[in-house]
Amino acid sequence: MGYTLAALLIWRVILFFTESGKQNYQNLKEETFYKKMLKLGYIGIHGILIFMAISRLLINFYEPLGLTKEGAQDIKEIHELVFNAVLIFVPLHIIGVFIAENQNEKGIFSDMVNGGEKSL
Repeated sequence: MGYTLAALLIWRVILFFTESGKQNYQNLKEETFYKKMLKLGYIGIHGILIFMAISRLLINFYEPLGLTKEGAQDIKEIHELVFNAVLIFVPLHIIGVFIAENQNEKGIFSDMVNGGEKSL
């Protein structure tokens, strides 16, 4: 699963630098405080997931990378702590999407699946 996460994150970073990826973070000054915090949260969760992927790769390949077993164990402890935080975040995120979909942001789920509205 870790290799899949790493591959998907690499793909996500590549997509971030495409025109549609950049479009999500343009005109940030015009956004509401809520939208700014939401976008900052997206960047934060991606950063956490990148840490999870890198730390797992370090744990798996600690010997060829020249790390000690104790160092790998320390990385594993931090990795597990962050993973527990992700386990809490995921259901909260799903609940948040459900609430937003049924209140003020109609179509938020279909925008996530289909990539949002295309600007002409």
